[in-house]
Amino acid sequence: MYIRQFPPSPMLFPYLDGIWVQEDMNPTNFANRNPVKVLPTSRTVIGIQYGHPMKKLGNNAEVSMGSSGITGLHETVQEYVGTGAIGTIIIPFKPGGLSHFTKYPLHEFQNADVPLELVFPGQSVRELEERLIYASGAAERVGIVQQFLIAALRNKEKDHLVLMAVKQITRSQGSLSIERLAAQCYVSKRTLERKFNALIGASPKQFAGIVRFQHTIQLRHAGYDYLDIVQACGYTDHAHFAKDFKAFAGCSPELFFCSEVQPELKKSFNESEANSGTNHHLYY
Repeated sequence: MYIRQFPPSPMLFPYLDGIWVQEDMNPTNFANRNPVKVLPTSRTVIGIQYGHPMKKLGNNAEVSMGSSGITGLHETVQEYVGTGAIGTIIIPFKPGGLSHFTKYPLHEFQNADVPLELVFPGQSVRELEERLIYASGAAERVGIVQQFLIAALRNKEKDHLVLMAVKQITRSQGSLSIERLAAQCYVSKRTLERKFNALIGASPKQFAGIVRFQHTIQLRHAGYDYLDIVQACGYTDHAHFAKDFKAFAGCSPELFFCSEVQPELKKSFNESEANSGTNHHLYY
């Protein structure tokens, strides 16, 4: 499997966390043998595929996916399976970053996979997908994607109130009272929630929950035992931690950590590995 991260251009750096190219043209690759589990992350993502399409698993059914789409913030694990040789461009946005490329409030993408052609001009999306198919390699594909995004970039002022709230949540690793956060921002809780939903794609509480969940994974991979994680992340007890973890990961923490079988994939799909040891990069 080929996995490589590219830095965004200076024009896109304020909004993107990077651009990943993941490719496996073996017809019996991992994604075709086993479902790819994508954990909840605090980043909205654009995914563009070339090669054979992916299918999304859910409700005892497989749903065929298009070549490109936006995945909003999810609160539960998502599962996908490949159908053959595949390449994927993964574009994770910094919190609020996608709002500079679309007129739609980001809460409309929450818990959803939205085809790119429903958000951007259909002809532009079709040209993008076709150019990616015939590109000579990863660097050229990244260049094509960046041209598309630069053309879609909108002149929009930053909402510093929401970005300050994101920064506070991130610094606290998700262990922060939303009432206290609103007071620190000098706004009502309702106002903060409304602005946060539109720009980030989830409520402050939902966003904080995802940040804390990802932090528990980082701590476990760093060698912390469960008692230490409970204390460090502000859970009342192990039962509280286990219940919260299962809601996000779909299984108990014990089962999750003893059955991880996709160390390469999780580095690009899952936030705790892609940003291991670091906080979110915000744009100011």
